Amino acid sequence: MEIEVTNEELKAIRENKHEIERRFRDLEGLERTLRVLKLRLLLEGKDRVEKKLAEMRASYAELVEFEKMAKRDKEFLMAFRKELSEENKRLRAELEAMKK
Repeated sequence: MEIEVTNEELKAIRENKHEIERRFRDLEGLERTLRVLKLRLLLEGKDRVEKKLAEMRASYAELVEFEKMAKRDKEFLMAFRKELSEENKRLRAELEAMKK
C-alpha cells in the first residue's frame, strides 16, 4: 500500500513520529489511524467525483447551448433557402416573360 503526503504532512509526521509509532503499537491507535486514512481517502474521492460532476454539468450546458444554436441556424438557413427559391422562381418568370 502506498500513501502520498504533502510536504506539510511529511513535516507533521516527522514532528509527531513518536506519537505515530505509539499509535501503531496500540491496536486502538492503529484502528483510529486507519479510520482517519479511510476518511481522508473517501473525502479525496468525493472531491474528485464532485469536480468531475461540475465538469460534466458545464459540458452538458455547452452541449445544450450548441444544440439551441444549431436549431436557430437551421431555421435561419431554411428561411433563407425559401427566400432564394422564391427569388429564383420570380427571376425565371421574368426571364420567360422577356423571351416572349
